[in-house]
Amino acid sequence: MSDPTEPVFHHLPHPRALAFLGDAVFELFLRELAVGQGLSQSRDLHDFTTRHAKASAQVALFHHLKPLLTDAELELVRQGRNVGVGTGRRSDQANHRQATGFETLLGALALQNPERLTELWGLARPWVLNPPPVER
Repeated sequence: MSDPTEPVFHHLPHPRALAFLGDAVFELFLRELAVGQGLSQSRDLHDFTTRHAKASAQVALFHHLKPLLTDAELELVRQGRNVGVGTGRRSDQANHRQATGFETLLGALALQNPERLTELWGLARPWVLNPPPVER
């Protein structure tokens, strides 16, 4: 039985289109963070956003947020992850697919539940600004 308080997504575009939108949503989030940190030099702004926008960084953020996601949200991530997308020569396909799934969720939330998107950004912001050390 589903939780009546869990958001339900209806009549969404194709996951590929949601990921396209979610990529832009994530980029805007990062740009707002960069400016909020007082960065103003073009190089610093670029370095901040590219460091956090790469697939591996998105996947790390997704894993941080994953325990807080609903079943419906995780299903959107799964659908987006399973969409065939091309990767660059240096990209790790598994990371790229997982990042695409995360972007799919962001696109869906931007369209149908911006309050939830804002809530997730509030939870993501401190983590993005001070991520835990990478385990090797």
